[in-house]
Amino acid sequence: MDAFTLDIIFEPLPQRFKDPTLEMYGGTSDPDDHLESFRALMILYGYSNALTCRTFQATFKGAAHRWFSSLPPRSISSWEHFSNLFLTSFISSRWCQKSVVSLMSIKQKKGKSLWSYIDNFRKEELEVHDLNPMVSMHTTINGHRVGLALKCSVAKTLPKAKLEFLKKAQKYIVAEEASSEDHQEREVVRHNGPPKKKRKGGDNHHHNNNSSKDHEKPPASALSYNQYTPLNSTRMQILMQIGEEKLTSGLRR
Repeated sequence: MDAFTLDIIFEPLPQRFKDPTLEMYGGTSDPDDHLESFRALMILYGYSNALTCRTFQATFKGAAHRWFSSLPPRSISSWEHFSNLFLTSFISSRWCQKSVVSLMSIKQKKGKSLWSYIDNFRKEELEVHDLNPMVSMHTTINGHRVGLALKCSVAKTLPKAKLEFLKKAQKYIVAEEASSEDHQEREVVRHNGPPKKKRKGGDNHHHNNNSSKDHEKPPASALSYNQYTPLNSTRMQILMQIGEEKLTSGLRR
């Protein structure tokens, strides 16, 4: 507080004074973002320049707090002076806006899915100011791996708009994910083998304990059939089997 002039220090607080709910600034993030967010709150609250100065220094922590504490006494006399001094002191932490050139360096790496590539590109292009949609589309296509299905498709018929390209890319993403799932299932079967079927008669221990029952006469309903159609047969095979059994039964009569 010693850095402020006396008129800033002794200006009384309003009856319903409220500290702004704002993330503390430590000197490593963009100072412009912090300052603009703070200014928006001050306009909403309608605080004076003196109260704005005192409230702003309360949002400092770490390196920013140490910087403010090192300022000469009575060196800040206005909000304009304070805000300009703040931006000058933390100019090295300013965010550098990305350009189209930075997007050209984004490439789909081997083994990376189409979805992860396009999602990463979308996040990066949000940081480019006034990016033309068609430039964005061509840059995305340029970074896509050569020889893959999507790039071959757009090479034959170039989309007329970015939205058209994204819709086409979505179809290839769905197909790629489905193919990946099938590949994983095949790998599981290759390593573990197909699932084993349970024996109808149970394990050997159970079979031995009930060996005396094996000689019992089967029920009458079971004597009429000596062959059964496998459960994995087709409908046509089942109907043919039924027809053969009926024909055989008629001949026996």
